[in-house]
Amino acid sequence: MKSAIFSVILGILLLNTFTYGQENTKPSIYINCQKARCYETFLFTELSYFEITRDLAAADIQILIRDQGNASGGVNYQLNFIGQKLLVGKDYLIEFNTEMSDTESLARKKLLNHINQGLIYYLLGTDYFKDLESSFPKYSKGNTQNSKNETDPWNRWIFGIGASGVLDGESNKKAVRLSGNVRGGRTTDDSKFSFYTYFNNKSNSVTIDQVTEKVKVSDYGFNALYVASFSDHWSVGGLIKGFHSIYSNIDFSNSLAPAVEYSIFPVEDFNKKQFRWIYQAGYRKLNYIEETIFDKMTEGLPYQQVTGILGITEPWGNFSAELNGYQYLSDLEKYRLSLELELSWRITQGLALRFYGTGSQIKNQISLAKTETSTSELLLGGQQLPTSFDYYTSFGLNYTFGSLKNSIVNPRFSGVN
Repeated sequence: MKSAIFSVILGILLLNTFTYGQENTKPSIYINCQKARCYETFLFTELSYFEITRDLAAADIQILIRDQGNASGGVNYQLNFIGQKLLVGKDYLIEFNTEMSDTESLARKKLLNHINQGLIYYLLGTDYFKDLESSFPKYSKGNTQNSKNETDPWNRWIFGIGASGVLDGESNKKAVRLSGNVRGGRTTDDSKFSFYTYFNNKSNSVTIDQVTEKVKVSDYGFNALYVASFSDHWSVGGLIKGFHSIYSNIDFSNSLAPAVEYSIFPVEDFNKKQFRWIYQAGYRKLNYIEETIFDKMTEGLPYQQVTGILGITEPWGNFSAELNGYQYLSDLEKYRLSLELELSWRITQGLALRFYGTGSQIKNQISLAKTETSTSELLLGGQQLPTSFDYYTSFGLNYTFGSLKNSIVNPRFSGVN
């Protein structure tokens, strides 16, 4: 019903006010997915009526697709239709969401349907409008589309249970990983509460010269947070965490911290741009499995943590950065500073750059066990090693050239090596 109303209103308002250029040619489109789940192969096949180009500059219409997971386990989509060349200034925005229960088939059909709705805007007043086919859902007395009148028996509460297992091995090497979790929460426009509990068990073994070395490690824990907003920029809340980790020599650690967040951009612009700072100050209690290198079996420490998050999604690509600083207030020399960067940049026609990097300076390994561990146990991941830094970097430069108009999808022999 919503799509029917959309089409009728759009036709009334725009039928006599829009003309696509003097040549009245079929517009070409460029699908800019970036990080969004947009089923490109499916869209290329279903939108074959239009000319789909691989070059942003060559398109008459850019469809910039942004997405963000929502509280119900579904995905909120923003479809930004951006007019280019003769269509400059003819922009349009459509927002919709998928449900957690939606299969991939249902999700991609919803996406295609809303893209088709947006493209109507660019066909009105052209010779191609006559090719448009439309349909309306049949009216049923017991069917209402007004979500405002619908009651929610769960009052926005959502819960989940998950489990997974991995078996990986060769004749002389084996790894077994089992995990489970219970999660839940309630999210509204003004507040958010969530909790997460987990259990992981890992077993690694290797046989060399008929001698088998085996290591088992397990960890479990929980975390919960509550946050309430009192403006478009400010929020306050608190966090509770607790966990056990054989790898980190922690019998149990629990912490409690109030926190405050300031968002430079309004929250409603989250999908397009965000720049947020989160500060928390709290107290952490630690009980160790073995005596640490600082001769401790238990201790309690006040701490502070600052997190900065920057994210930009534009037609040229996207950029994100996250900076984290964690420091014990009783000894300011014990801290951890980490930075994560990600960039996807369409430099020019056919040329794209992708970069991902993360690095940390580590000065807060207070839980390292004093007891020496065998080399085989360390190599199999049974215990944490002392270190002052870690890093990971990946990058790629990709150049594609040739036909800009070939959007044909041919799946024959796909997957054959």
